[in-house]
Amino acid sequence: MILRTKTSQRANGQETPATQPMTANAKEVVAYLHRPEIGRWLLRQGRIPVTGNAARPGWRTYRVCLYQDYILDIARSEEQSHWLLHRLQEPEWHSVTLPSTETEIQMVQGLATRSLYAAGAVAGQVTIMAASPHRLKVVEVEPNWPARHADEYMQRARDWWEARMRKQPQTLQSLGADPEFALRKPTGEMALASDFLSINGAVGCDTTRYREELGLHQHPVAELRPAPSEDPDQLFTHIYDNLALAYQKIGDASIEWLAGGMPFQGYPIGGHIHFGGLTPTFSLRRKLDAYLALPLVLIEDVGCMSRRERYGFLGDVREKEYGFEYRTLPSWLVDPLVARGILHLAHLVATNHEKLQATPHLKLPLIKAYYQGEKEKLLPYVVQVWQEVKELPGYTLSRIHLDRYFSFLIEGQSWRTDEDLRKIWQLP
Repeated sequence: MILRTKTSQRANGQETPATQPMTANAKEVVAYLHRPEIGRWLLRQGRIPVTGNAARPGWRTYRVCLYQDYILDIARSEEQSHWLLHRLQEPEWHSVTLPSTETEIQMVQGLATRSLYAAGAVAGQVTIMAASPHRLKVVEVEPNWPARHADEYMQRARDWWEARMRKQPQTLQSLGADPEFALRKPTGEMALASDFLSINGAVGCDTTRYREELGLHQHPVAELRPAPSEDPDQLFTHIYDNLALAYQKIGDASIEWLAGGMPFQGYPIGGHIHFGGLTPTFSLRRKLDAYLALPLVLIEDVGCMSRRERYGFLGDVREKEYGFEYRTLPSWLVDPLVARGILHLAHLVATNHEKLQATPHLKLPLIKAYYQGEKEKLLPYVVQVWQEVKELPGYTLSRIHLDRYFSFLIEGQSWRTDEDLRKIWQLP
């Protein structure tokens, strides 16, 4: 089912339709979420904390109505301060004024959006319990809004959608990336990237704090920041040039470079891809999950599974002024064949996402296979995906690299995360 939007008005007076149509909840999702235990299972797969309890002493309860990542309304109730055999009365619900500067409200909003996505929905109500801003649990995701507000919410969602579509041209303008890698000493211990690289520049340090024992100036993970391009081959060249620059800056032949998901325990690394000119709608995110994240599982190592305990969940994006950053993937710098294939496939999906048909978010076994790393269950799906993308008009331009990439995936060998990137990339 598609919710038709009105035409949007450009500044020059010409009307043009929004290029990404509004979508409604799929019937499969509605059926799943009418069984709360399946909804909670879906959330657990995505590493979202859940509870079956509707009330706890001292915990606040939130009901969040939203369409994709647009918060329509938040209601909050306070529970009793101690356990009672029976409730004295139903809790009172109070509407939360939005936007809010309260940290807990902001955390609730983020968790509600992530929960709606993980449940496979695009619209609904998420119930969340909170003991503190950093101690939240999801009670339930419902695939509908309260009936008395449904018409009002639909109109507000349409208005928001049309305004959001106008912020970007909704065609791919550029492709970028900021893949990460780690450094290993001859002793096998992790070397700090900040001992060799500055924070800023085309090659630098990721500023995420992973361990409290590290000083504020100590940054363990190295990051490439290649110039974006409309051409995936040009972006690949920029990445190689950045690696060559890193080779000069680090300058220590005894230090090995490693990629993948988690080359050192507790230090996850990623291969984020940047899409310029596009809005990260739920539909587009799910196509990136379906065609980038799920197939990559076939060659991932155990470090990628460890990374998914905290990162690597499906649909992880960060909206930017230029478009958005897709953050689900581990660091694909492991092999230039994989890197080039990922970039070409990302370009192909972004330019053809409305034509693509795969919907693994509606198939529980495929969701489980992604989060549990069940490669044998994903293999037939990846073969099917390859056959589908071969029919896209842009595949011919990328055929050499995508044929090599999908063939490598289907061979089923885990990528070589323990090998030095400098040798694999044939750096000078």
